[in-house]
Order: sequence, then structure tokens, then C-alpha cells
Amino acid sequence: MPALNQLVSSIRSVDSITTREAEAMHALMTRHYEAVPRARFDADLAEKDEVVMLHDDVGALRGFTTLAWNPAGELPEGDILFSGDTIIDESCWGTQELVRAFCQRAGAWRATSGRRLFWLLISKGHRTYLYLPLFARRFHPHPEHVEQEWQDIAARVAETMFGDSWQEREGVVRFAESHGHLRGDLADDTRGKQDNPWVRFFLERNPRYDQGEELVCLTEMTDENLRRGALAAFREGFESAS
Repeated sequence: MPALNQLVSSIRSVDSITTREAEAMHALMTRHYEAVPRARFDADLAEKDEVVMLHDDVGALRGFTTLAWNPAGELPEGDILFSGDTIIDESCWGTQELVRAFCQRAGAWRATSGRRLFWLLISKGHRTYLYLPLFARRFHPHPEHVEQEWQDIAARVAETMFGDSWQEREGVVRFAESHGHLRGDLADDTRGKQDNPWVRFFLERNPRYDQGEELVCLTEMTDENLRRGALAAFREGFESAS
């Protein structure tokens, strides 16, 4: 198992990803998810703009998240940063390097654009949903607070991006067939963590997560809303681009 402090992040344009790197990304996904054929993975990757990649000290890919900027077009409220496929190898769970690089990139964008920045993610596993309370103080959906503006923005973007697959009343994306779902042991791990209130809420809002349904989530990336670790990286990115 690699030491967590040896993991290194980088941000790449999708156009620069080689066939070999895409193969490694797909292999990492299929170690954790089922129903991820290579053709669909490649098509999804081609729709993104950037990839945050995580490597260990010998150059092996240990995690990544794909990014798309304003995937539904520019909104009057601000910009959307959409994170698509996100995976960290189980041997490296606990590292915050991917979070740090993601927040730095967001801060740099915010400094350059001068516009409000919203982070949109779709979650088919509780570990992805748990990024929200890790990152932010307020977000949608939240077990205790309704953020009506953010809920409305998320719904508009999801409808544009996913069409008839978007189920607004439930707040989930339901594809005709799974576009990827957790392997059995990892899905069971989610069900075994219902003593955690965040996991329990995730299961209430997305009970068919193990069939590939995706909970649509959104938060705003601001100094006031981000928590300490995410905020420090966001400010680093902002200051580096100012």
C-alpha cells in the first residue's frame, strides 16, 4: 500500500490523455464499478474538459476525477464545475490530495472568471456524497436545510445534461440501463454504514444507488461556504491566478 504522503496530483486537458492513460483510468474504474464498458467510458471522457489525476511514487494511477466547465452552457447565476467519474483506489482511501488539487483548480477558475462558481456532482456511492460535508458548510441536498436557489440550479442543469433520465421529483438521474454501479462488496459497505447520518441520508435520497442511479448535488464554492482544508486549497488556487 503506498504511503498517502507520496501521492502526487496533476491536472490534464482531456485532449492530452493518451490511449495508455485512458486504459489505466478505465481499469481503475472497473476494479470498483460494474457496467462500465470501454466505449461508454471513452465517450463520457470525451465530453469532459480536464482530468485531475492522482499517481503514486512509482507512477501508478491511484485516482482521478473528470471535470467539465459549464456543461449545460453559461448560466446567469454563475459558472458550473461538473465532476464526472471520480475514483480513488481502495488502497489509498483517506488521502486528501485529490481534494486539494480539485479545490486549487476551482479557485484558479474563480479568480480568472470573476463569476460565482457552483460545484455540481452526481453521486452513485456514499463516498462521493461525503465530499459535500467534507468540503462545504451548506449544500444541496442536505438533511436539515433546503437551499432553494441551489436546488433550482441543479435541476435546470440536470435537465439539460440528462434529459428524460433526470427525475426531478426524486432528485436523481435514472438511466435506462446502468452507466456504472458499485461492485457488490462496495455496495454492501454503504449499506453497512447506516449509523453514519450522512450515509443514512444518502440512502434515503438514492435508495437505488446500487443499480446505478445518481443523486444530483450542488454547492457554491466561496470563502464563506468552504471548510478549512478545502478553503486553504481554494485560496491557493485563487491567489496563484490573481
